[in-house]
Parts: sequence; C-alpha cells; structure tokens
Amino acid sequence: MTKPVSIFLIFFNILFSQVAVDVTWTPYVTYYLSMFDINTGESNMPIFLAELRRESNAPETVNISVEFEIIIDSDVLGVNNQTLAKVETIEPLPITAPVRLSNMDLNLSTDQIFDDLGQPLPLSIAITEKIDAGEMEEMFNAIVQTGRLPDGIYTFRIIITTEDGQQIIEEDILNISNPSMHQLITPGGSLADTSINEVYTPFPIFQWESDPCNIASDCEYFIRVAEYNPLEHSSIDQAIESVTRLPLNQSQGYESVGFGVTTFQYPTDAGDLEPGKIYVWQVKKDLITTSGTEELLSNILVFKIKDFSPPESQSAQNNITPTHMALRSLIGDDMSDQIFGSGGQVEGALANGNITLNGDAIDISFVQSLISMGVSIIDEDGNENFRPLEILSVEVSE
Repeated sequence: MTKPVSIFLIFFNILFSQVAVDVTWTPYVTYYLSMFDINTGESNMPIFLAELRRESNAPETVNISVEFEIIIDSDVLGVNNQTLAKVETIEPLPITAPVRLSNMDLNLSTDQIFDDLGQPLPLSIAITEKIDAGEMEEMFNAIVQTGRLPDGIYTFRIIITTEDGQQIIEEDILNISNPSMHQLITPGGSLADTSINEVYTPFPIFQWESDPCNIASDCEYFIRVAEYNPLEHSSIDQAIESVTRLPLNQSQGYESVGFGVTTFQYPTDAGDLEPGKIYVWQVKKDLITTSGTEELLSNILVFKIKDFSPPESQSAQNNITPTHMALRSLIGDDMSDQIFGSGGQVEGALANGNITLNGDAIDISFVQSLISMGVSIIDEDGNENFRPLEILSVEVSE
C-alpha cells in the first residue's frame, strides 16, 4: 500500500540589506540656536556626518530617503518629546558610489551633493515638521535671552529608508545642561581679612566647583596664580592680570590643569609661594560649543602663605621647611609653639625628616593634600566625600 506523501514548500522572502550607514556625532557641551534654522534647515555647525554606501549584493543604484529630526524633552519648559524640527528628502537620493551626508547639507538651499567619485546627486529637501512658535513662546523667550537651547534631553535622530523598505535609525541622545556654576572653593576668601585665609603650605591644593560636562574631554580647565601687592595693585582684578607665579611663562596666560578635573595641587616647579605674602587665583574653563570654544572665568580668591618666623628674626624664615609648615597646620600654632618654641621639648628644632603613615614612608605632598582636602570617604552610593583630619594625640621623642 502506497501512502500519499504531502510535500510543503516554504519560501522565505529574505530582505537583504542594500545600504550600510556609518554615523559620527560631533560632541558639544552647549548648543546654540544659531546652529540650526527651523525655517530653512540651514546649519552652520556639524552635528553629524553619515557615510552611505551600497552593500555588495545591492542593485547598481539604491534609492534612499533621509530624515533628520531634533526632539526636545524639557521639564523646565514643560515640553514632553516635542519635535523641534524635522527635515527630509522629498525625492529619492540615488546611491551608486559612497556618499557623505551632513546635517549642513539638509536645507532648502542645497539642491545637490557629490559622491566619492565626484558625481552630482540631486537633493530635494523640505521642512516637514517644526515647533509652533505661538504655542512655545516660553521656549523661544528662553532661547532669545541666552541664545542657547534650554536645559533638557535632546534626541538627534537620522532615519535612512531604502526603496525596498529597509530602514536604518541612528540616534544621539544628549542631556544638555548649560553651564551655570563655576566657582572657587579653597584656598582663600576675600581680601578684607587674609588672616582667616592663611595657608600652611607653599604647595596648596586648589579646589573648585563647576557644572559637569556631557563628556569630560569637552571641558578643559586652566589656572592662574599671581601675587597681590597692595603697593602695586588697587584691586584683586588688577593683581590677577599682573605677573604670574603660575604659569611661569607669562605668554601662556593660564596653566592647563586637565580635562574634567576640579582639584589641582600647586606644582613644585612653579614660582615659589613665599611666607607672609598674599596671592590671588582664578580658574578658566574652556567649553566646546556649537559656536566654538567658550571661556568661563571663575571668581577670584585671595590667600596668604602662613609666616611662622618671629618678626624679629628674619633669618629664621629661610629655615622653615614645607614639612615643618605641614606639621604646624596639623597640630595647631599653640601646640607647635609649646613643642618647638621657647622652653619646649625640642626648642629651635625643625621638622625636616622622614614622614611615615602606619609605618610606610609617604611624601610631603600627600600630607599637604590631607590637610587641604581631608580624608577621602566613599559613601554607600559610591560618592566621594572628604572628612577633615582629627589629631587625637601628639608624642615627641628624640
């Protein structure tokens, strides 16, 4: 007996990729409205660069459409995923050879671009969606005041669609926070009372606060330290513009201290900070924005290097070592005078020997950092805090 056999033929319609897309986004800290005209699509700064190319199994010519959209989500403005502007091609863009496409190409005045072989490709663009100025008066007022896009989450989206339905979506999502805080913390204070702004080391650690950048490498910090001489300077602003101790090279203006940092220790190869003298310092922050590099200057703080030498004994001033100054700042002037002063256990001695912590030798710069900032403590959330040093006892031995 022959059994009937049923044969089922199943055909899979495999959709092969016809075009490959590589997108590079340009990182910025601050975005200005001038970078993009929502009425024409004109853009004077690169936001993205896309390289489009046919896959090896694709037809000789692949027709694609391109969309570029900016979406804003801002609690400050009460905007929830509102399209700021969308531009797109209204005629297919024929791809035969690799072509590079930028947001600067997607505007009403551009009618063609060129591929890598120099062949012109017709480009027809339309503004298909944009924010309503009447409904978004608050947003436009904020932009007019600063020229910047307000704080919020911005999505930059590119959509490439081929004629057979293949769709490639690339996004860059940014949490834009325009810098507003940039101020110095320590050392120093006002010029009115330098006695409470004394520093016990000639190599102080400078600390400041500043809004974080989306990418640390987008924020570079620079420092400037100069002496304030009341006989030569009428203000701290005049002093900070005078001859600097840091940088030593007067043509530099400011000394680079790094990217995304908020602390810096005065280097040993800079100009000496002398006991009894008053100094001013300031930090400059360079931001990469869509309008170029923007400079933010901090306030100016004043500090004085503690002079431990007796007024009548100027020769002793040259004998004070950084180690001795650090020790005095740790145990205080009163106890230091009791130990090293007249009638003390080690009268006339100076602390200039080795320093150990739990039996291990440490550098004076480490002690100075502990004095300036305290002991690093990591809390349960992973945040770093600093606890001031606390001296429990002092023992003197020969």
